Amino acid sequence: MIRRSLSFLLLALLVLPLVACGQPDTGDTQPTATTASGGAQPTATTATGGGANLPDLGGRKLIVGSDTTYPPMEFVDEQTREIKGFDIDLIQEIGKLINAEFQVETYPNFDTIFAALAQGQFDAVVSSVSVTEERKQIIDFSDPYLSIGQAIATQKDNTTIQSVDDLKNVAVVGVQGGTTGEEAVRKAGVPEDKIRRYDTIDLAFQDLANGAIDAVVADGPPVARYTEQFDNLKVVGEPFTTEDYAIALQQGNDELKNAINAALAELKRNGTLQQLMEKWNLVGVARIPE
Repeated sequence: MIRRSLSFLLLALLVLPLVACGQPDTGDTQPTATTASGGAQPTATTATGGGANLPDLGGRKLIVGSDTTYPPMEFVDEQTREIKGFDIDLIQEIGKLINAEFQVETYPNFDTIFAALAQGQFDAVVSSVSVTEERKQIIDFSDPYLSIGQAIATQKDNTTIQSVDDLKNVAVVGVQGGTTGEEAVRKAGVPEDKIRRYDTIDLAFQDLANGAIDAVVADGPPVARYTEQFDNLKVVGEPFTTEDYAIALQQGNDELKNAINAALAELKRNGTLQQLMEKWNLVGVARIPE
């Protein structure tokens, strides 16, 4: 009886500290990620299924400028009057991941949109922006998210233009002012008096369809879209440049830049970027950079 009582007492002394301490706290060992609403949730339940530890901008509202005449990248839906397109979907997916609200606003002149960004009119520009050294003088860029090239469109019965080398011999080539398409046409040797600049690329394609100009040079995605829209237009050959699209930012805004770059890496990793390419029929005219 005495041995049994002593054994019981020893057992009690061993158990009581464990009861007082309770169960081990395992909460800090669970992986978490920030959702669009700002709360910490298990990574499996994030909006895009990502597992990255992403920055949280605390629901900040940010203004984004865009030339919304560049389908399928950014355009105004004729029925709903909503701004849609690949770039619009992309910036909204980024917003979900970093807990930011991006409000996209139409800016009517691509030629001056970067000056407006540098002056603080926007927090970012998402508008099929190719990275160039000239633009880096006044603005900054995110990591690239798409690689594209300049392409040529002509009327279907045009047999004179077979490649970029033929552009300098035609009457008029249409481009959107301030774009890398304009720069590419200059580099191809087209004289200044044969370059017709438009405020928006849709006007150039309308003139091409009506026979007012001989060719249009623009990024591959809108060339593909407009040559499908107009039955009498075609794409000539393959793109003749290689360029990277990125999100344009104000110089020195490293917080936003780092957050966007982290989100872009996650969208690339989890397959969302590829899904958006498929949704907007970009698979044949663009690729995701390595």
